[in-house]
Amino acid sequence: MTRKQILAMVRKLIADEQATGFTDGGNLEQPEGTQELLNYLDRAVDEYSKRQAAAGDVRLMKETNVSNNSSLPDDFLKFCGMIPLKIIGKKVKLYVGSTVSARYLARLPYVTSYSDNDELPYENDQSITVAAMAAIYALNKQDFNVSQHLLLLGYGAGENATS
Repeated sequence: MTRKQILAMVRKLIADEQATGFTDGGNLEQPEGTQELLNYLDRAVDEYSKRQAAAGDVRLMKETNVSNNSSLPDDFLKFCGMIPLKIIGKKVKLYVGSTVSARYLARLPYVTSYSDNDELPYENDQSITVAAMAAIYALNKQDFNVSQHLLLLGYGAGENATS
């Protein structure tokens, strides 16, 4: 699925296929229209990735070499297994050796890091869930607690659910 296709899917889910509610346009300084939907997609990627990492989704697993005082990868969520290190900010302090090969769970790449016709590296179910979450964020623009809506997607609402 391309960025353009996932954006079209979100527009279809929010019944804005004619781009009247979220017009074409917008930029990072004034996110409106398409840029606002792209921001919702990135927010959905973050939330989806965190929830899948908490569930131990192996599709998010990557491997990296970590050395003392090296920076964590930009897409880093958490390490897999027990590794003798400490994370201080975005830096790593190793307790043994100078370099360790480590597996970690990574965030999916942001939709905004691709152009309209680029293929997104998501599996089909990931694309559908991310688009559905972005649609929830877009439809609930003024509602800051979307836990009830996320419950409909199968993501637990937690303790802070409101009716």
